Amino acid sequence: AAVDNAAMAAALGVRTEIIYAVSFAIAVGLAAMGGVIGAELLPVEPYYALRYMVTFLVVVSVGGAGSIPGALIACLLLGAIDTTGRYLAPEYGEFFFYLAVIVIITLFPRGLLGRAK
Repeated sequence: AAVDNAAMAAALGVRTEIIYAVSFAIAVGLAAMGGVIGAELLPVEPYYALRYMVTFLVVVSVGGAGSIPGALIACLLLGAIDTTGRYLAPEYGEFFFYLAVIVIITLFPRGLLGRAK
């Protein structure tokens, strides 16, 4: 509520500055924990951003902005499509992945579980 209408939340006695600071601290802590775990699983190299971060961005976009369940569903769906595509036709594996992304974004412009405006 503090994000949607900070003035109203403050008028009701919610200390929005504290809420923002604690939310930011939790987000930074989770990002750091993810980085530590990710560094164990995925080696850091010069092309790390190109190899992994683009895929992460695509998965979040397909899932829908602000939707954690949508990102999880997109991750499972696109992961299955990518793995199947690379198994059946290794030379065209990425083609199936990005074709699925284009089809899903065309059918669901806000993502699989994106918020309607």
